[in-house]
Amino acid sequence: MKKGEEEIILTKNEMIIFLYLYDAKGHIVSRDELMTELWNNEEYINDNALTVNISRLRNKLSEVGYDKAIETRKGQG
Repeated sequence: MKKGEEEIILTKNEMIIFLYLYDAKGHIVSRDELMTELWNNEEYINDNALTVNISRLRNKLSEVGYDKAIETRKGQG
């Protein structure tokens, strides 16, 4: 991923989250939707793993000027 001349190196999970959110821009995406997309099933996966992946993605986007690229809506997604 590039912004100008800066390159952002994303892990597989960060890229899956980024693409899913990008494709759904303008719509609220639930944590369950992201977890299903990431782990391809509806079994319970440690919710903290998703939080960590989103936090890392936010930090990487912030480093190149996309501070508000991912917005959380409490209780919605």
